[in-house]
Amino acid sequence: MAPVPTRTLPPNQASDRSPLAIPVGAVVPYDMALDRELRRFSQDGYGFEQLDLLFTRTRFEPLAVTVEQAREISQPELITEAVRAVSATDPAGYIYGCTSGSFVRGLAGERRLAEAIRTAGREAAARAAFAVDAASAAAEPRQSTSAAEPAAVTTSGALLDAVRALGADRVAAATPYDQAVGALFARFFAEAGVEVVHTVHLGLSGRIWTVPWQTTCELACRADHAEAEAVLLACTNLPSYEILDQLEQDLGKPVISANQATVWAALRQLGFDYYGPGDALRSAVPVGPGAGPRSDTGQLQEVRTV
Repeated sequence: MAPVPTRTLPPNQASDRSPLAIPVGAVVPYDMALDRELRRFSQDGYGFEQLDLLFTRTRFEPLAVTVEQAREISQPELITEAVRAVSATDPAGYIYGCTSGSFVRGLAGERRLAEAIRTAGREAAARAAFAVDAASAAAEPRQSTSAAEPAAVTTSGALLDAVRALGADRVAAATPYDQAVGALFARFFAEAGVEVVHTVHLGLSGRIWTVPWQTTCELACRADHAEAEAVLLACTNLPSYEILDQLEQDLGKPVISANQATVWAALRQLGFDYYGPGDALRSAVPVGPGAGPRSDTGQLQEVRTV
C-alpha cells in the first residue's frame, strides 16, 4: 500500500497552526449556485482549502433578482436565524455571501448586518456549548475553538475593504443586475467615499450563475473606464474564478470579484494569506498569522454614473 502523503505547511504560516481548515459559517441566498467557487478561492498555495465553509441558505422566496429580492434576502432577523442554524459547529467566523443583500440598505445597513451576524454567532455558539456541557456533567468544560467575537464578513463590506486596500478612490462596476439594483451599488460606494465612475449591467432577473465566461469578460471590458483604478464584478452568483488573472492582464488594473473579495476578507480577518487568482489582492495588504479585522444573458446596458 502506498504511503499516505502528509501536508507540509507553507513556510510563512506558524508551525503550531493546525493544517486543518478553519470552520466558517457561510450564509448565502436561497438561489446561490457557486458554493464550489467560494471554496476554491480559499485554497492555499498547495491547493488545500484554508476555510471549511459550512453553508446554510436563506428561506426560499419566489422572486426575481430585483431591489425587492435584495431586501427580502437580507432582513436582519432572517440572516440572524441562518447564522444560528450553523452556529452549533462553533465557527471561527461567518460570511454573508450576497452582494445586493449587503448593499441594498446602504453603508449603515451593511454595518448593522455585520454586527448582527457577530452578535448572533457569539450568542448562539455559547448557548450550544452550554447545552452540550450541561448534558455531559461528568465531562471537563469544553474550550471553544472560536474567538469570543467571531469574524463577520459581508460581500459588499469585503468589496469595499478590497478597494481601500488597493488605495483606489474611483472604480468601475460590471453587474448582472438591472439599473435599479446597480444604482444602489454605486450609492453604497459613494457613501464610503469611493466613486463608481462607470457601470455596465446585464439586466438579468435570475439564473445569473449560467452567464458564460466570455460574457463576463466582455462585461468587465465594457465597464472599464480610463478614470477607474479598479473594476468590480458584482454578485456572488456571477462566476469569476477562471478569468480574474486574464482580465487583470488585459485591462492592466485590478479586477475584483464578489466571491474573491468575500473569501479574501474572511482569510484576512482570521489571519490567513490569500493565494487565489487576482494578483492585485494577493499583494494588496500583508496578511499573516495575527492579522486582525478591518477598521440567461441580457443585452448590455451602459450607464455613466454622475
